[in-house]
Amino acid sequence: MASIEDARRRTGYDVTETAADDVLSALRAAEPPVPDAGVVWWLYAGRKPRTPYLVAGLRGTRGSLAWHENGETYLPADGSGEDPVDYFSLQGAHFPQPSGSEVSAEEVLRAVRDLCESQTRPAAVSWKPA
Repeated sequence: MASIEDARRRTGYDVTETAADDVLSALRAAEPPVPDAGVVWWLYAGRKPRTPYLVAGLRGTRGSLAWHENGETYLPADGSGEDPVDYFSLQGAHFPQPSGSEVSAEEVLRAVRDLCESQTRPAAVSWKPA
């Protein structure tokens, strides 16, 4: 893996090539480019075309999760929020996350670790179709 500074600037990770602790450390250390917004990442379990992926964001004590597989999107069954929430890439691009995608930051970090270790949809989260 490249330097930790490089990792902290990345918005996408192939979790088959990066240690879970490195991914989690980079996510925790990121600061949003806009106050009161979150930072979002794309986490892939491989590099093949049509590989399922997790979009994970952190925004203070909250975070956002969305699982993408076979053209379908799944959100946490217990997700909150009636409106989309502002999240940005580390480069400043705006990627609002869907209503109902927010959970606690701890749940986001558990889901990311689960993906890194299992390389499948995180089982620590109950999912529903978006």
